[in-house]
Amino acid sequence: MAMPFIPRPAQADVGGDLITLTWEGFDNIEATKEWAANNHVSITNASMATQDDVQAKLIGGSPVRLDVTSYNQAYNTFYADELKIIEALDPARIPNYNETDIFDAFYRKDRWFWNDTLWAVPFCWGLVALVYNPKMMARPKSYKDLLAPELEGKIAFVDDNTGTWPGLAKVAGVDSYPNVTKDELAKIFENAKLYREQTKSFAPSNGDVVSLFVAGEIAACFCIGTNVTVDTARQGVVTEYVIPEEGAFMWSDALCIPKSVGNIDTAYAFINEVMGPLPQAAQSKRNICGSPSRKAVEAMDDDTRSLFDYAKLDDVLKNTPLLGIPPRESDDIATYDEWVQAYENLKVGI
Repeated sequence: MAMPFIPRPAQADVGGDLITLTWEGFDNIEATKEWAANNHVSITNASMATQDDVQAKLIGGSPVRLDVTSYNQAYNTFYADELKIIEALDPARIPNYNETDIFDAFYRKDRWFWNDTLWAVPFCWGLVALVYNPKMMARPKSYKDLLAPELEGKIAFVDDNTGTWPGLAKVAGVDSYPNVTKDELAKIFENAKLYREQTKSFAPSNGDVVSLFVAGEIAACFCIGTNVTVDTARQGVVTEYVIPEEGAFMWSDALCIPKSVGNIDTAYAFINEVMGPLPQAAQSKRNICGSPSRKAVEAMDDDTRSLFDYAKLDDVLKNTPLLGIPPRESDDIATYDEWVQAYENLKVGI
């Protein structure tokens, strides 16, 4: 689908309004406030509840103006090649994203760079794991521990397929996500019914999961970003994350510029600033996440730096692939649309 022509301000200078859409806690407004003040930039950010919120604003005949947003690594070609909703980037305008300063695993790899074109800049990464309240349950060793009778009605899912779907596959004993057969898909969602019976809520967003933890309504959340432990702690509730015996999953989000951009010069400048060592270090501290920037590691405090073994990072990441989404079309493999339907059926009790 062709994007309509959207007039852009005839400006070559950085400044003015910048409209962004990011995950909660990843807006980097605080980390870039000095830059924004010096350049007379006013940032307005909205928080996405799921990755699908992004394309919902950008497809169709009247896309919403967005100057900067982000995508999970699984959505790369979906956004750039199929939906055609993001701009190809000019690497020269993002000098902080360079081969020397960026860990190899995050520099021009195929989740962000293909066909000799840079589409997005990875700006954070982390783990999706099991998060629980140690005052409400014992430390779990397996996702299967969530099936204990005493936890009925005390478990939540976050309604985000990039973390939940691979988790459901893993607990069903299917290790080939996102390329599972149609029979395996049926097996995955039949097994998922066991967890649904324990579930209080399919929470729309990470923030809703935080609210459930803070209210004491849930003891654990199946597969969610480990950064939510910071958000519950800010509200006086200690939660912890654990990597169960089935494993955790890596994610990486990347900044991109939608085709509906209205202030492209400031969008480039903002992305470059976010990739600087100090904003990167601040973001890692705030969200318990990793940084793709070598210089950011030097700027981190000891606690933040110790979250990950940066000295061995490239080797670790080679053995922990960033997962994609199921294929859009296939005769043998369960497609993205088939996953969506199976997941919707699970949520409504079918």
